[in-house]
Amino acid sequence: MTEVSAGALVSWTASHGFTAFARDQAGPAASNDSMRVIAQTAVAGLLIQLGHTVTETPDGGGLVVLAGAVLPRGGKGS
Repeated sequence: MTEVSAGALVSWTASHGFTAFARDQAGPAASNDSMRVIAQTAVAGLLIQLGHTVTETPDGGGLVVLAGAVLPRGGKGS
């Protein structure tokens, strides 16, 4: 996670452990990118459920959790 002017940038870097886990869980046909998308979607969903406003970075490689934009529980994020 990195602080940016809009809030906090959450990005992923595949580690050896993550690559091995992805291969074990999804079989040899799965790519690291598909596992990253699954992890990113899960993290975004959790953050939104907790009331944060979340946007995707323009390159699709990360999430930005907007500063000062925590919605009440049950509110809608993007």
